[in-house]
Amino acid sequence: MASASEQEQIVQGSLKSSHRNTHAIVLKRANTFQSQKAIDFLNSTKLDLVIQQRLSADKAETPLKKGTFFIESFTTKSEPGFLVFLPNLPGIFVKYNLSKKERAQTKGQPLCYILRFRVSAKVNEGSVFVASIDTINHRIFLEDIYVWANENLFSTKLFSERRSAMKQFVESHWMPDSRLLGGLVASIIQPKSLSSFDSVSDTTEFLKIVFIPEVCNKRRFALYLNETEAKIDNGYYGRVVQPQQYQQSQQSQQSQQSQQKQQQQQQQQPIQKKPTVAKAIKDPILPDVFNLYNGSENLGHACIQDLSLSKRLKDKNNVNVKIDYSEEFKRYEIVDLED
Repeated sequence: MASASEQEQIVQGSLKSSHRNTHAIVLKRANTFQSQKAIDFLNSTKLDLVIQQRLSADKAETPLKKGTFFIESFTTKSEPGFLVFLPNLPGIFVKYNLSKKERAQTKGQPLCYILRFRVSAKVNEGSVFVASIDTINHRIFLEDIYVWANENLFSTKLFSERRSAMKQFVESHWMPDSRLLGGLVASIIQPKSLSSFDSVSDTTEFLKIVFIPEVCNKRRFALYLNETEAKIDNGYYGRVVQPQQYQQSQQSQQSQQSQQKQQQQQQQQPIQKKPTVAKAIKDPILPDVFNLYNGSENLGHACIQDLSLSKRLKDKNNVNVKIDYSEEFKRYEIVDLED
Protein backbone atom coordinates (compact mmCIF):
# COMPACT_ATOMS: atom_id res chain seq x y z
CA MET A 1 0.00 0.00 0.00
CA ALA A 2 1.47 3.39 -1.01
CA SER A 3 1.76 6.07 1.60
CA ALA A 4 -0.24 9.30 1.33
CA SER A 5 2.79 11.16 -0.06
CA GLU A 6 3.49 8.41 -2.60
CA GLN A 7 -0.15 8.43 -3.73
CA GLU A 8 0.10 12.18 -4.29
CA GLN A 9 3.27 11.64 -6.34
CA ILE A 10 1.49 9.05 -8.46
CA VAL A 11 -1.35 11.49 -9.14
CA GLN A 12 1.17 14.15 -10.17
CA GLY A 13 3.09 11.64 -12.30
CA SER A 14 6.39 12.17 -10.47
CA LEU A 15 6.98 8.81 -8.76
CA LYS A 16 10.07 7.23 -10.33
CA SER A 17 9.94 3.65 -11.59
CA SER A 18 12.90 1.29 -11.55
CA HIS A 19 11.56 -0.31 -14.73
CA ARG A 20 10.79 2.56 -17.11
CA ASN A 21 9.77 6.18 -17.14
CA THR A 22 6.01 6.33 -17.70
CA HIS A 23 5.05 9.46 -15.80
CA ALA A 24 2.74 11.97 -17.42
CA ILE A 25 4.01 15.42 -18.23
CA VAL A 26 2.45 18.05 -15.98
CA LEU A 27 1.53 21.11 -18.05
CA LYS A 28 2.07 24.59 -16.63
CA ARG A 29 -1.08 26.64 -16.20
CA ALA A 30 -1.15 30.06 -17.84
CA ASN A 31 -1.64 33.03 -15.55
CA THR A 32 -4.83 35.11 -15.59
CA PHE A 33 -3.41 37.76 -17.95
CA GLN A 34 -2.12 35.20 -20.47
CA SER A 35 -5.34 33.18 -20.34
CA GLN A 36 -7.56 36.20 -20.86
CA LYS A 37 -5.49 37.44 -23.80
CA ALA A 38 -5.83 34.09 -25.56
CA ILE A 39 -9.55 33.79 -24.80
CA ASP A 40 -10.23 37.36 -25.96
CA PHE A 41 -8.39 36.70 -29.23
CA LEU A 42 -10.40 33.54 -29.87
CA ASN A 43 -13.62 35.43 -29.23
CA SER A 44 -12.55 38.22 -31.59
CA THR A 45 -12.05 35.75 -34.45
CA LYS A 46 -15.68 34.55 -34.13
CA LEU A 47 -14.54 30.94 -34.49
CA ASP A 48 -16.84 28.09 -33.54
CA LEU A 49 -15.40 27.12 -30.15
CA VAL A 50 -16.73 23.56 -30.52
CA ILE A 51 -14.09 21.78 -32.59
CA GLN A 52 -15.78 18.42 -33.03
CA GLN A 53 -18.94 16.55 -32.11
CA ARG A 54 -19.30 12.91 -31.26
CA LEU A 55 -20.85 10.34 -33.60
CA SER A 56 -22.65 7.24 -32.43
CA ALA A 57 -21.57 4.13 -34.33
CA ASP A 58 -25.10 3.17 -35.42
CA LYS A 59 -25.84 6.63 -36.85
CA ALA A 60 -22.45 7.53 -38.30
CA GLU A 61 -23.29 7.07 -41.97
CA THR A 62 -25.90 9.83 -42.24
CA PRO A 63 -23.74 12.94 -41.59
CA LEU A 64 -20.87 11.48 -43.63
CA LYS A 65 -22.89 11.00 -46.82
CA LYS A 66 -22.63 14.65 -47.81
CA GLY A 67 -19.30 16.09 -48.86
CA THR A 68 -15.69 14.96 -48.71
CA PHE A 69 -13.98 13.92 -45.48
CA PHE A 70 -10.46 13.06 -44.40
CA ILE A 71 -9.80 10.80 -41.41
CA GLU A 72 -7.18 10.67 -38.68
CA SER A 73 -6.98 8.08 -35.90
CA PHE A 74 -5.85 8.45 -32.29
CA THR A 75 -5.26 5.78 -29.65
CA THR A 76 -6.10 8.07 -26.72
CA LYS A 77 -9.17 10.08 -25.73
CA SER A 78 -7.25 13.37 -25.57
CA GLU A 79 -9.59 16.19 -26.56
CA PRO A 80 -8.45 18.85 -29.04
CA GLY A 81 -8.08 22.48 -28.09
CA PHE A 82 -6.85 25.76 -29.54
CA LEU A 83 -3.13 26.59 -29.60
CA VAL A 84 -2.96 30.39 -29.68
CA PHE A 85 0.10 32.46 -30.64
CA LEU A 86 0.11 36.20 -29.87
CA PRO A 87 2.76 38.96 -29.66
CA ASN A 88 4.87 38.95 -26.48
CA LEU A 89 3.26 35.75 -25.17
CA PRO A 90 4.24 32.08 -25.20
CA GLY A 91 1.94 29.67 -26.99
CA ILE A 92 -1.29 29.23 -24.99
CA PHE A 93 -3.25 25.98 -25.27
CA VAL A 94 -6.94 26.70 -24.60
CA LYS A 95 -9.17 23.72 -23.87
CA TYR A 96 -12.96 24.22 -23.79
CA ASN A 97 -14.15 20.61 -23.75
CA LEU A 98 -13.61 19.78 -20.07
CA SER A 99 -14.54 16.95 -17.75
CA LYS A 100 -16.97 17.55 -14.90
CA LYS A 101 -14.04 17.71 -12.47
CA GLU A 102 -12.16 20.21 -14.64
CA ARG A 103 -15.24 22.43 -15.00
CA ALA A 104 -15.57 22.50 -11.22
CA GLN A 105 -11.94 23.59 -10.92
CA THR A 106 -12.21 26.39 -13.49
CA LYS A 107 -15.76 27.47 -12.56
CA GLY A 108 -16.89 27.09 -16.15
CA GLN A 109 -13.90 28.81 -17.75
CA PRO A 110 -11.61 27.01 -20.23
CA LEU A 111 -8.32 25.52 -19.10
CA CYS A 112 -5.26 27.38 -20.38
CA TYR A 113 -1.71 26.00 -20.43
CA ILE A 114 1.65 27.42 -21.52
CA LEU A 115 3.37 25.68 -24.46
CA ARG A 116 6.67 27.21 -25.56
CA PHE A 117 7.24 26.83 -29.30
CA ARG A 118 10.14 28.18 -31.32
CA VAL A 119 8.22 30.01 -34.06
CA SER A 120 8.69 33.06 -36.28
CA ALA A 121 7.38 36.56 -35.62
CA LYS A 122 4.77 36.03 -38.35
CA VAL A 123 3.15 33.20 -36.38
CA ASN A 124 3.07 35.40 -33.27
CA GLU A 125 1.13 38.11 -35.11
CA GLY A 126 -1.98 36.15 -34.17
CA SER A 127 -2.41 32.49 -35.13
CA VAL A 128 -4.65 29.66 -33.95
CA PHE A 129 -3.95 25.95 -34.43
CA VAL A 130 -6.07 22.96 -33.48
CA ALA A 131 -3.95 20.65 -31.33
CA SER A 132 -4.31 17.73 -28.94
CA ILE A 133 -1.95 16.71 -26.14
CA ASP A 134 -1.16 13.22 -24.91
CA THR A 135 0.67 13.87 -21.64
CA ILE A 136 1.10 10.13 -20.93
CA ASN A 137 3.03 9.44 -24.13
CA HIS A 138 4.60 12.91 -24.24
CA ARG A 139 3.09 13.92 -27.60
CA ILE A 140 1.40 16.99 -29.02
CA PHE A 141 -0.36 16.74 -32.38
CA LEU A 142 -0.87 19.79 -34.59
CA GLU A 143 -4.04 19.01 -36.52
CA ASP A 144 -5.20 22.13 -38.36
CA ILE A 145 -4.71 25.88 -38.76
CA TYR A 146 -7.78 28.03 -38.12
CA VAL A 147 -6.12 31.47 -38.05
CA TRP A 148 -2.80 32.30 -39.72
CA ALA A 149 -1.16 35.67 -38.98
CA ASN A 150 -4.56 37.26 -38.22
CA GLU A 151 -6.20 35.74 -41.32
CA ASN A 152 -9.21 33.52 -40.57
CA LEU A 153 -8.59 30.43 -42.68
CA PHE A 154 -11.22 28.21 -41.07
CA SER A 155 -14.08 30.37 -42.37
CA THR A 156 -12.66 30.94 -45.86
CA LYS A 157 -10.35 28.07 -46.88
CA LEU A 158 -10.87 24.38 -47.59
CA PHE A 159 -9.09 21.91 -45.33
CA SER A 160 -6.68 21.00 -48.15
CA GLU A 161 -5.87 24.71 -48.55
CA ARG A 162 -5.26 25.03 -44.81
CA ARG A 163 -2.85 22.10 -45.14
CA SER A 164 -0.83 24.27 -47.51
CA ALA A 165 -0.57 26.86 -44.74
CA MET A 166 0.53 24.09 -42.37
CA LYS A 167 3.24 23.10 -44.84
CA GLN A 168 4.42 26.72 -44.98
CA PHE A 169 4.48 26.81 -41.17
CA VAL A 170 6.61 23.65 -40.96
CA GLU A 171 9.05 24.64 -43.69
CA SER A 172 9.63 28.29 -42.81
CA HIS A 173 8.17 29.34 -39.46
CA TRP A 174 8.76 26.57 -36.89
CA MET A 175 11.81 24.90 -35.41
CA PRO A 176 10.82 21.75 -33.43
CA ASP A 177 12.29 21.74 -29.93
CA SER A 178 11.01 19.09 -27.52
CA ARG A 179 13.19 20.44 -24.71
CA LEU A 180 11.54 23.85 -24.96
CA LEU A 181 8.17 22.05 -24.81
CA GLY A 182 9.13 20.36 -21.56
CA GLY A 183 9.58 16.93 -23.15
CA LEU A 184 6.54 16.97 -25.46
CA VAL A 185 7.33 15.81 -28.99
CA ALA A 186 5.35 17.78 -31.57
CA SER A 187 4.18 16.28 -34.86
CA ILE A 188 1.79 17.07 -37.69
CA ILE A 189 -1.10 14.68 -38.33
CA GLN A 190 -1.22 12.99 -41.73
CA PRO A 191 -4.94 12.50 -42.59
CA LYS A 192 -6.04 9.79 -44.99
CA SER A 193 -8.98 9.62 -47.38
CA LEU A 194 -12.33 8.34 -46.13
CA SER A 195 -11.90 5.22 -48.29
CA SER A 196 -9.20 3.99 -45.90
CA PHE A 197 -11.67 3.75 -42.99
CA ASP A 198 -11.85 -0.05 -43.02
CA SER A 199 -8.10 -0.56 -42.80
CA VAL A 200 -7.72 2.13 -40.14
CA SER A 201 -10.55 0.78 -37.98
CA ASP A 202 -9.49 -2.88 -38.18
CA THR A 203 -8.48 -3.22 -34.53
CA THR A 204 -9.80 -4.60 -31.26
CA GLU A 205 -8.11 -1.85 -29.25
CA PHE A 206 -9.61 1.53 -28.41
CA LEU A 207 -9.51 3.96 -31.33
CA LYS A 208 -10.82 7.46 -31.88
CA ILE A 209 -11.36 8.28 -35.55
CA VAL A 210 -11.78 11.94 -36.46
CA PHE A 211 -13.60 12.88 -39.68
CA ILE A 212 -12.38 16.25 -40.98
CA PRO A 213 -14.62 17.90 -43.60
CA GLU A 214 -12.99 19.36 -46.68
CA VAL A 215 -15.38 22.33 -46.70
CA CYS A 216 -14.62 25.41 -44.65
CA ASN A 217 -16.39 26.56 -41.49
CA LYS A 218 -17.70 23.13 -40.49
CA ARG A 219 -17.16 21.06 -37.34
CA ARG A 220 -15.38 17.75 -37.35
CA PHE A 221 -16.89 14.45 -36.19
CA ALA A 222 -15.33 11.92 -33.82
CA LEU A 223 -16.18 8.21 -33.72
CA TYR A 224 -15.03 6.15 -30.72
CA LEU A 225 -14.43 2.44 -31.36
CA ASN A 226 -13.97 -0.36 -28.83
CA GLU A 227 -14.63 1.82 -25.83
CA THR A 228 -14.57 0.24 -22.40
CA GLU A 229 -16.86 0.77 -19.46
CA ALA A 230 -16.15 -0.17 -15.87
CA LYS A 231 -18.36 -2.83 -14.28
CA ILE A 232 -16.97 -4.66 -11.29
CA ASP A 233 -18.71 -7.94 -12.09
CA ASN A 234 -17.67 -8.07 -15.75
CA GLY A 235 -14.31 -8.91 -17.31
CA TYR A 236 -10.74 -8.02 -16.43
CA TYR A 237 -10.86 -4.92 -14.22
CA GLY A 238 -14.52 -4.66 -15.17
CA ARG A 239 -13.92 -3.74 -18.81
CA VAL A 240 -16.60 -4.57 -21.37
CA VAL A 241 -15.65 -3.95 -24.98
CA GLN A 242 -18.35 -2.48 -27.19
CA PRO A 243 -18.59 -4.18 -30.61
CA GLN A 244 -17.77 -2.21 -33.72
CA GLN A 245 -20.96 -1.36 -35.59
CA TYR A 246 -19.87 0.94 -38.41
CA GLN A 247 -20.42 0.07 -42.09
CA GLN A 248 -20.91 -3.66 -41.51
CA SER A 249 -23.38 -3.85 -44.37
CA GLN A 250 -20.72 -2.68 -46.84
CA GLN A 251 -17.91 -5.08 -45.91
CA SER A 252 -18.23 -7.26 -49.01
CA GLN A 253 -18.17 -4.31 -51.40
CA GLN A 254 -15.24 -2.67 -49.65
CA SER A 255 -13.31 -5.96 -49.64
CA GLN A 256 -13.63 -6.07 -53.43
CA GLN A 257 -12.48 -2.45 -53.67
CA SER A 258 -9.47 -3.28 -51.50
CA GLN A 259 -8.50 -6.18 -53.77
CA GLN A 260 -8.80 -3.97 -56.86
CA LYS A 261 -6.64 -1.33 -55.21
CA GLN A 262 -3.95 -3.91 -54.42
CA GLN A 263 -3.95 -5.10 -58.03
CA GLN A 264 -3.56 -1.53 -59.28
CA GLN A 265 -0.66 -0.94 -56.92
CA GLN A 266 1.08 -4.08 -58.15
CA GLN A 267 0.77 -2.85 -61.75
CA GLN A 268 2.32 0.53 -60.98
CA GLN A 269 5.96 1.15 -61.81
CA PRO A 270 8.27 1.22 -58.77
CA ILE A 271 9.19 4.73 -57.62
CA GLN A 272 12.67 5.84 -56.71
CA LYS A 273 13.27 5.37 -53.00
CA LYS A 274 14.51 8.16 -50.78
CA PRO A 275 17.71 7.49 -48.82
CA THR A 276 17.21 6.16 -45.31
CA VAL A 277 20.79 6.75 -44.13
CA ALA A 278 22.84 9.93 -44.37
CA LYS A 279 25.84 11.73 -42.94
CA ALA A 280 24.73 14.41 -40.48
CA ILE A 281 26.85 17.50 -39.79
CA LYS A 282 25.74 19.66 -36.87
CA ASP A 283 24.54 23.17 -37.62
CA PRO A 284 26.92 25.61 -35.86
CA ILE A 285 24.11 27.92 -34.73
CA LEU A 286 20.80 26.11 -34.30
CA PRO A 287 20.43 23.37 -31.64
CA ASP A 288 19.14 19.94 -32.67
CA VAL A 289 19.57 20.79 -36.36
CA PHE A 290 21.91 18.87 -38.70
CA ASN A 291 22.75 19.24 -42.39
CA LEU A 292 22.34 15.92 -44.21
CA TYR A 293 24.49 14.51 -47.03
CA ASN A 294 24.02 11.41 -49.17
CA GLY A 295 27.51 11.12 -50.60
CA SER A 296 28.10 14.50 -52.26
CA GLU A 297 24.37 15.28 -52.46
CA ASN A 298 23.07 17.85 -49.96
CA LEU A 299 19.70 16.62 -48.65
CA GLY A 300 18.99 19.80 -46.69
CA HIS A 301 18.63 20.21 -42.95
CA ALA A 302 16.81 17.92 -40.53
CA CYS A 303 15.51 18.37 -37.01
CA ILE A 304 15.45 16.10 -33.97
CA GLN A 305 12.23 15.88 -31.98
CA ASP A 306 13.02 12.91 -29.73
CA LEU A 307 14.53 14.01 -26.42
CA SER A 308 16.60 10.85 -25.84
CA LEU A 309 18.00 11.00 -29.38
CA SER A 310 18.86 14.66 -28.85
CA LYS A 311 20.94 13.71 -25.82
CA ARG A 312 22.77 10.98 -27.78
CA LEU A 313 23.68 13.43 -30.56
CA LYS A 314 24.52 16.33 -28.26
CA ASP A 315 28.32 15.99 -28.55
CA LYS A 316 28.48 14.66 -32.10
CA ASN A 317 29.40 17.00 -34.95
CA ASN A 318 29.71 14.49 -37.79
CA VAL A 319 27.82 11.20 -37.59
CA ASN A 320 25.91 8.69 -39.74
CA VAL A 321 22.20 8.63 -38.95
CA LYS A 322 18.95 6.99 -40.00
CA ILE A 323 16.50 9.40 -41.61
CA ASP A 324 12.84 9.48 -42.62
CA TYR A 325 11.36 11.60 -45.41
CA SER A 326 7.95 13.31 -45.34
CA GLU A 327 6.48 13.51 -48.84
CA GLU A 328 3.98 16.16 -47.83
CA PHE A 329 6.44 18.54 -46.19
CA LYS A 330 9.41 17.62 -48.41
CA ARG A 331 11.92 17.38 -45.59
CA TYR A 332 13.85 14.82 -43.56
CA GLU A 333 13.81 13.96 -39.87
CA ILE A 334 16.58 12.16 -37.99
CA VAL A 335 15.07 9.10 -36.32
CA ASP A 336 18.11 7.20 -34.98
CA LEU A 337 21.86 6.70 -35.12
CA GLU A 338 23.19 4.39 -37.82
CA ASP A 339 24.43 1.09 -36.36
